[in-house]
Amino acid sequence: MAFTPFTGVDHHKRSVTFCGALVAHEDADSFKWVFTRFLAAMGGKEPNYIITDQDPGILKAVPLVFKTAHHRYCMWHIMNKVPNKYGVTREDYSVFVKKLSVIIWDEDIEAAEFDAKWEEIGREHMVNNIDWFKQMYAKRKQWVMAHYTLKATCSCRMLERKGILCRHVIWIYSSNGVKIIPEQCVVNRWCKDAMLSKMFDSNGEATEYVDIIDGKQIAMSVMWSEIHQTVGMLMGKLKDDVDNFSSLIRQFKEKLSPLGSPLNKQQQLEKILGCSPSQEITILLPKQSKNKGSGKRMLSMKAKAVALTRKPKRMCKNCKRLANHD
Repeated sequence: MAFTPFTGVDHHKRSVTFCGALVAHEDADSFKWVFTRFLAAMGGKEPNYIITDQDPGILKAVPLVFKTAHHRYCMWHIMNKVPNKYGVTREDYSVFVKKLSVIIWDEDIEAAEFDAKWEEIGREHMVNNIDWFKQMYAKRKQWVMAHYTLKATCSCRMLERKGILCRHVIWIYSSNGVKIIPEQCVVNRWCKDAMLSKMFDSNGEATEYVDIIDGKQIAMSVMWSEIHQTVGMLMGKLKDDVDNFSSLIRQFKEKLSPLGSPLNKQQQLEKILGCSPSQEITILLPKQSKNKGSGKRMLSMKAKAVALTRKPKRMCKNCKRLANHD
């Protein structure tokens, strides 16, 4: 069966695997079921973008499940087909790929400039009449950088690409007396309340919801601040002061612990599971399987021939000679 992982990118540009599925058939019905279960696991929250290859089953299933997410084609899959569609044996292949990569991976190129350079490259290397390149150009809004899906605020497009307001726009705001960043330029993930949203379990049911920062969270923040300040003040004190502070923290930690001392790993597992490990082992060793590959290794024809040559010879009753046959 085909393994279909769902991989995203976190705020530090690192890959994160959300879930995975095994499908027996790569058709529209199978992908529709996979996307439906993924959406349920995410609590009904659709991703901003979905990047896939151009599989016909995926192309049919995505709009049936996702209503607000933008579907885009994977750039790696597209560029991986260029050698076959253009022809690696052509003398100008390296030059063509270099020119094509320049306009495709340029984050600052404008839509009109991209169209003009694509037409120029296609005319120079005679690819405007190749069906695959014509189809890709007609669907360029599905795979080119976000020069076509978003309204530009600056030519560098840092806000659209990274979610951070660039220095060019900040300079313009500052020059015009703007003291507060406009709301449309503030991405939610950089805000303090980014995590104050619904939490869902494996069945897609809401388990927790926080509207505002409560008093306990504020008290926890103040406590951490005071602890850090105290530790900083101890840098210039004697060792006895450090020991006294550590003793106070240790006594309070033992007071909070239900067992009177910090729980070790085994105790934490027992607390979570609500039971202790059994002292009697009831799991037996599995019986030896007689399937292919188990037991004595099977010899190849070559190994059998070598073994036969090493076998001691004996007198044949028919030919009256010393040989390995009878």
